[in-house]
Amino acid sequence: MDLSRIKAVVFDLEGTLLDRRKSRDKFIEEQYERFHDYLVRVQLADFKNKFIELDDDEDHDKPELYKAIIKDFHIDRLSWKDLFHDFEMHFYRYVFPYYDTLYTLERLAEKGYLTGVIANGKSKIKAYRLHALGIEHVINYLSTSQTVGYRKPHPRIFEDMLEQLDTKPEETMYVGDDALNDVAPARAMGMVSVWFKEEDAELEPLPEEVDYTITTLEELLQILPLDEEQKG
Repeated sequence: MDLSRIKAVVFDLEGTLLDRRKSRDKFIEEQYERFHDYLVRVQLADFKNKFIELDDDEDHDKPELYKAIIKDFHIDRLSWKDLFHDFEMHFYRYVFPYYDTLYTLERLAEKGYLTGVIANGKSKIKAYRLHALGIEHVINYLSTSQTVGYRKPHPRIFEDMLEQLDTKPEETMYVGDDALNDVAPARAMGMVSVWFKEEDAELEPLPEEVDYTITTLEELLQILPLDEEQKG
């Protein structure tokens, strides 16, 4: 595939630039400690496993998650609202990049590629995460479902990014870990699609939906032309 026309690389946030597993695990452990006096009959491992079992990475579904935890563990000195309020107050602070996140983005920026992030959720929280990851200075545009009014995989949120970066689909590469929300819609838009494959990926994209598969971000530096003359 000729990638010499690529001008921009757009990323998903959680699970692609942000190490979702590490961030979530650290939050669960510390939330358990904050409420330990109320969870004396619940082991940390059980609390953590139940959270992960019920979690689907959507903030708006957390009330149901915590209701189930309260019910399943028969917790009577604490309400689901207490745990959910704690989630809203603290979760956004648990932000860990992958080891090569900053390096890869800085290398792309140095070589003249535009970069963007598309994320479902609240703009303020997503902007904070870019700041906490230490990558906001190498991100040209952040597009969120709150700003656009549509969530991935809706085409409109991808169109918003293309408009802001002023690139055509065929001039844009999209990198994400979610086969349904990232890879398939990006490919349908005409972008070059890259699947960031995690070890425990449950759903794989169809062969016709993915152009490249990577397991580390720095692999992009081997795929993309980094020579200015080759990039054109």
